[in-house]
Amino acid sequence: MIGRKTRMARAAAILAAVVLPTTFSLGAGSASAGAGTRHPATGVGSCTLKGWNPKADPADAKSLPVGKRPQSYIPDNYDCTGAVFAAPGTEFRKFPQPHDFTIVNRPSIAPRDLNQAEVQTPETATNPLAPYFPPFQHFVIIYRENHTFDDYLGDCATTVIAGCNGKVESTNHISSVPYLHSMAKTYALDDSYSTGTQPPSGPNHWWLFSGQSQSSSQQQTYPGNGTQFDRFLTGDDGPEDEGTSACTAPTGTSSGSSPYTFVMNGDFYWMLSSGSGYWRNPADGKLEVLPPDRPGTTIPEELHYNEYTCSGQNIPDTTVANDYDNFVKTNGLPAYSFVELFNDHPGTYQDIPTNDSATNDVVSSLMSNPTYKDNTLIIVTEDDTQNGNNGPDHVSNTYRVPIVVIGSPTYVKQHYLSHVAYTTSNVLAAMERTMENVKSGIINSSDSIGTSTFPMTTADQSALGDPLEDFWVQGSTPLSASATGSPSTGNAPLTVNFTGTATGGTAPYTYNWTFGDGATSTAQNPSHTYSGAGTYTATLTVTDGSSPAKTATSQVTTNVSAVGNPLAATASANPTSGQIPLGVTFTGTATGGTPGYTYSWNFGDGSAVSTSQNPSHTYSAAGTYTATLTVTDSASPANTASSTVTITASPVQGTAPGAPTGLTASPGTGQASLSWTTPSSNGGVNITSYKVYRGTSSGTETLLTSGGCSGLGAVNSCTDTGLTAGQTYYYKVTAVNAIGESAQSNEASVTPTGTGCPSSQLLGDPGFEGGASNTAPWTVTSTHSPVEVINSSTSEPPHSGTYDAWLDGWGTTDTDTLAQTVTLPSGCTNYNLSFWLHINTAETSTSTAYDTLKVQVLNSGGTVLSTLHTYSNLDHNTGYAQHTFSLASYAGQTVTLKFTGAEDFEYQTSFVLDDTALNVS
Repeated sequence: MIGRKTRMARAAAILAAVVLPTTFSLGAGSASAGAGTRHPATGVGSCTLKGWNPKADPADAKSLPVGKRPQSYIPDNYDCTGAVFAAPGTEFRKFPQPHDFTIVNRPSIAPRDLNQAEVQTPETATNPLAPYFPPFQHFVIIYRENHTFDDYLGDCATTVIAGCNGKVESTNHISSVPYLHSMAKTYALDDSYSTGTQPPSGPNHWWLFSGQSQSSSQQQTYPGNGTQFDRFLTGDDGPEDEGTSACTAPTGTSSGSSPYTFVMNGDFYWMLSSGSGYWRNPADGKLEVLPPDRPGTTIPEELHYNEYTCSGQNIPDTTVANDYDNFVKTNGLPAYSFVELFNDHPGTYQDIPTNDSATNDVVSSLMSNPTYKDNTLIIVTEDDTQNGNNGPDHVSNTYRVPIVVIGSPTYVKQHYLSHVAYTTSNVLAAMERTMENVKSGIINSSDSIGTSTFPMTTADQSALGDPLEDFWVQGSTPLSASATGSPSTGNAPLTVNFTGTATGGTAPYTYNWTFGDGATSTAQNPSHTYSGAGTYTATLTVTDGSSPAKTATSQVTTNVSAVGNPLAATASANPTSGQIPLGVTFTGTATGGTPGYTYSWNFGDGSAVSTSQNPSHTYSAAGTYTATLTVTDSASPANTASSTVTITASPVQGTAPGAPTGLTASPGTGQASLSWTTPSSNGGVNITSYKVYRGTSSGTETLLTSGGCSGLGAVNSCTDTGLTAGQTYYYKVTAVNAIGESAQSNEASVTPTGTGCPSSQLLGDPGFEGGASNTAPWTVTSTHSPVEVINSSTSEPPHSGTYDAWLDGWGTTDTDTLAQTVTLPSGCTNYNLSFWLHINTAETSTSTAYDTLKVQVLNSGGTVLSTLHTYSNLDHNTGYAQHTFSLASYAGQTVTLKFTGAEDFEYQTSFVLDDTALNVS
């Protein structure tokens, strides 16, 4: 649906009958409207964009919030004087479909009171072929606006795949759609897909939206057997009191349930004034408004469908994509999804890169989801064709638009280019086959493709034999196995009758059963007796007759109870006493009753209940606690049993340490060297760290949180840098153990000098040995998990010590950062930043940097002063390598050193840092 920028203005010279919304302003659109200079008949310059000045566009609204993006529209105006265009149908004659599924029709006349045109019905309703069609369960169409094949993919032979027929035009947006190029390269692309209908937008839009394809006007003919949505709603009537306005929610109710789930996400009531925003039934002239919820459900199945129509607002593509992703996470993926992404045209708020990114977000979300990635077909296409005065895409000139076919490599060819001239009806048929699929390769159980099966004209049914056939991975249906057992519960001894079935693959099949108690069988439908109580999983393995043979498995679970044994629970813990914080591992056991069991632990300290059978829990406060295990079995009604275990958590035996003594401070150039003596008493608990306090007058000391005297371990000295020469500084130190912090030491003062440059290392915690719980003075952020950036994983061992900094490596979109602010003294000769870096990647490209690590210098305001280097997956190495950069140009400044790792949507790259240093001398 065109949503925020209707294309009827472009079609004004072709469809005089179209009624335009009053908020639109029209420009001279036809090729003959202006005198102009005669253009070349073909090639660059045969059509040129007239009168568009990007500076005159509305102010960019990308930063405005939703609801504050007022819509305006200025149609494109092309001068094609003298250009010669191809006749419709050239693409189909040039690249025919693999098979001819033409159906011979006979005319029949609808009753005159329905005001319908002649209807063609097939002489036969039998599919001439039943070729392989993948068993998809979900169909997603991502529908975009305003751009043709050559506008987006004119350089596809070099950017996507050799042999791709595209031509770079003088007006194009090739560089704005890198994700479309990446998807076309990764999955499958058709360079001859044709909407087959002119004018652009309207007919093509409604064709895929509703299955109405009988007319090339903006107002489509209402099919006698209803639209797509009549089928979704199980009837061609909406709810009672459904209303006639898309901007007013229906107040009536409706009953029943739809055989299909679906979601419409986009502003699809845009053609309100022409009537096509409604379903107008010619029988009674009634305007039918699609209800916001399918009868029988409360799931919101229309998202963002009327912002433009009812509010004159432009909705960002990111909002549409994010809300669709949230819908899927909340309600599951419907059988049919229609996602409109249209925010990409001059005269609205041009944001083609965001449109491209939003498309990629939807595709990546679905194809990385293990529940949907192998059973979902995604079609990415445009609804715009350009011919004559409609635009400069004169090379194809046959209603050609991009189409990318996305699916599991099990069913859809990957890295594939098709030249077959498919049409809109093929995509619609692929959707229908997904919705109607009863078994692979068959439209329905009777193999019928009559008009009662699909609300399409019979002329369109030529695509139903095998829609988009060239894209499928041809072959037999994949082998699958199914195992069932009856009864599924009972008392021992329990005899269970198992049934095994196999489909797909290559017959004959062999069957092998393991019953979970050590017994096996090679019968297809065996019986087996379980003699003891327990939960048993029987596994069926089917092997087909192909060479090499293929296997498939299926499992069925049986719960066997022991007669006369009541349900009992046993709880145990280890340890049951100790000093806080006390970590305890609990063990739960259930016997008797009717398996399987569920477990619930209450630890007695007010913490959340655990449903694990054997959980672990930490007690942080001293006290005596009763942990209670409650077990529930599978009987009806269910039985429960409980057991308890007592835990004693004792306070830590000790006190805070005594104060450090003998604190001294020695001056240096812009710095002070501190040293102190360990307290005579550690309070009975080991000292773990020291804290340094500093002030500019006696008694005003505050805790240092950055620099060389912050984040200290159990050390007795440090160097405080970045100080002002001639200024007197005052210091105190405290000691810290597990009990607490000591009193402050004696006070020491020092006045740094301003000449010379003592050698020093300025970074705090340079080897990240403070660990994930004490990252200061480093600042760590992560899209996924900041606490996992500073880590001690054996998967990425440190260069030295115990910890390192592991950025990215998630295999999905992620940004990790690591930063520390430091003051560089003046007067030094050398300012050398160094670090050890290991790069590990799963990317296979030898030319494209998909994942990057930037090493940058920022000022106090966060502005990037310099990018010292950008590493990527192309720089992967074995082991660590040291890298050094000079920061001499920032002497005397306070700067932030920042490492930023950015990972794209798939294939991990890990950037592992260790043993950093900033040495001055």
